[in-house]
Amino acid sequence: MPVTSDPREALLLVTLQNVILASFTIGVFLTGVYVARRFGSRAGYSLSALGFSRPRGGFFAGAGIGVLVGLGAMLVSIAVNALSITVLERLGYSTESQVQLPFMRGLESWVRESPGIAIPAIVLVVVLFGPAVEELFFRGAIFNGLNRLGFWISTRNRSKESDGARRLSFVLAALTSSVFFALLHLEPRLLASLVILAFALCTLFQKSGSLLPSFVAHATFNSFAASIIVLSGLDAIPVPV
Repeated sequence: MPVTSDPREALLLVTLQNVILASFTIGVFLTGVYVARRFGSRAGYSLSALGFSRPRGGFFAGAGIGVLVGLGAMLVSIAVNALSITVLERLGYSTESQVQLPFMRGLESWVRESPGIAIPAIVLVVVLFGPAVEELFFRGAIFNGLNRLGFWISTRNRSKESDGARRLSFVLAALTSSVFFALLHLEPRLLASLVILAFALCTLFQKSGSLLPSFVAHATFNSFAASIIVLSGLDAIPVPV
């Protein structure tokens, strides 16, 4: 998350970072397929391997489950964040937000000044584009790649697939990618809740075989913060961001 006093510049930088991240992820995938095919593999160029596919159960079911998981993660995060702040304070660590809160306050002031431009921009970047790119990178690429690699390593010397090996591979891949996801948000007080959110998103991806449910859940989760920013900027709620 870029640190800048200008919310428009910050949002533009976030968008640019996401464009680069999405391009990098898809570029690495396509390059890997090309190299594999040169060595005789039958790997295809379809992005379904990254989660661009129909969820098991259908699009409506996948989106519905995503909304429910996003709402559940949002409620859990409220309690977990409060607990995390208490624990950090007792351990003598600062709980002051150095990145997320200043960014949100900047967006709040932008909403107050230019709501007609700020609100659509916040929805597009914070609720839609940001979660879409993060799901592609963290779930479609990082988690999915680690999960497949771990399962291949654990079963390559066995004649049969093992349910235990599959579960172990999933847990290790989900934990690794979830901790990575949480650390990159640069907020110690949000670390636990973000790990829980990311693990739930990995589970959604694994169960559905698609990025759609995890994207909808992520977008639902982010919409809570976006709503607070917008409502506070419009002076519709008494508590500032």
